[in-house]
Amino acid sequence: MFPGVMIRAGMFRRGLQVAAGLLSAAVLVPVLAAQEPTPSPSPEVSPSPRPETDAGTRAYEWRTLRQQRFTRIQPDKPGFLERQVLTFEKAERPSLLELNLRGLYPRIQGIARGSRPAAGVRFWQPDIGPSGVDIHGSAFWSIAGYELYDLQFGRIPHRDGKLPRRSTEGLEVDELGDLTPQGPARQFRLHTSLRYQHFPRVHYFGPGPDSRLADESTFLDQKAFYELVGGYQFSARFSLTGRAGYLQAFVGPGEDASDPGTQDLFTDAGAPGLLRQPDFLVFSGQAFWDGRDQPGNPRRGVAVGVQVSRADDRGGEHFGFTRMAADVRGFVTLGSIQRVLALRAHISSDNPDPGARVPFYLQENLGGSHTLRGFESFRFRDDTLLLLQAEYRWYPGPAVELALFADAGRVAPRVRDLFERLEADLGVGLRFKSNRATYFRVDLARSREGSRLLLRFNQGF
Repeated sequence: MFPGVMIRAGMFRRGLQVAAGLLSAAVLVPVLAAQEPTPSPSPEVSPSPRPETDAGTRAYEWRTLRQQRFTRIQPDKPGFLERQVLTFEKAERPSLLELNLRGLYPRIQGIARGSRPAAGVRFWQPDIGPSGVDIHGSAFWSIAGYELYDLQFGRIPHRDGKLPRRSTEGLEVDELGDLTPQGPARQFRLHTSLRYQHFPRVHYFGPGPDSRLADESTFLDQKAFYELVGGYQFSARFSLTGRAGYLQAFVGPGEDASDPGTQDLFTDAGAPGLLRQPDFLVFSGQAFWDGRDQPGNPRRGVAVGVQVSRADDRGGEHFGFTRMAADVRGFVTLGSIQRVLALRAHISSDNPDPGARVPFYLQENLGGSHTLRGFESFRFRDDTLLLLQAEYRWYPGPAVELALFADAGRVAPRVRDLFERLEADLGVGLRFKSNRATYFRVDLARSREGSRLLLRFNQGF
């Protein structure tokens, strides 16, 4: 009995050991598995490009068209009309106004107050040969029958890329001068000037500040002027100029059928020089300071011109006189260059020789697009003159200028009478311009004599 019992007890112990081993394995395997580090994921491999298996589908056609377009991309080339619009918007010099036919420049512009638009051509050849001689000429005819011809030869003041100023009668200071930015080679200037004008409808209302609008008349103003001009530019801001010339004048009946002729309404007492127009020797000297940032389109700075002129009557001692005149212009930006306050003061005094008178066709005058804009051109004439002007200019874009303006002025026999009662007007203006010049302006002005709409091809001042 004991051996059997011993055998069964040994088998029982071995069964317990096997069961314990299986239980230990069941417990330890999960624990050890939890303690092992998690292996890092393998890097993602970019898939290989998918072969074009969608040929013939809409997506495939659009993809092909895009690829073909990319291979043909070229810079945009604007057309002719688009180029003109872009240059205007940027206030660049419009290419149509740069038309140059071997030195010939076709133009449409005004040539005198009351002339209406004139068509013509200017000829310009600067710096010819080693001596640097310049030649300038022009010929213009207006729709009102006005004609103007001039020729200049020599060392003419001018700026690079711009035409020079046209010739003058030698007695005006209001157009000021023209300084050049070139070096010493341009400091000395000397040129001859020949000018002929035929203005058939110049207005005359009588002498003095009390002339009447009802006395409006017209006359033919015909002049030929031969002049020698010399000067020296001391710096980029300052110059002196001297002139000597011979003036021939003729006054005839006006050609405006709507107004009577000056000879029909006035005598020689009311229009000195109406019956006889002698020739004149004309001499003048001018000092000019130009502190403007851009003479053709100023935003800042001051310009001052002072001139003394002498006109000697060659037919006697009836019409000789001396003129002293000054013109001051200032420009101030109001917070930014888009807002500019422009101011001008002009004064002129003619002093006739003892027993002499100033011819009415040579007197300074007020009225028109550059002076009192609310009055007719040449509305007031006398021996002395005062003009004050102010403009608020706003630039909504580089090529456009809007303006509010006011003008005031008076003519009188003597300087002390200039400040008694000033004529005045108010108005608004719209101008189209480049960075360097005004090409077209529209001004609407109102005065005690009504409203006037002015269309001009230049700046007011």
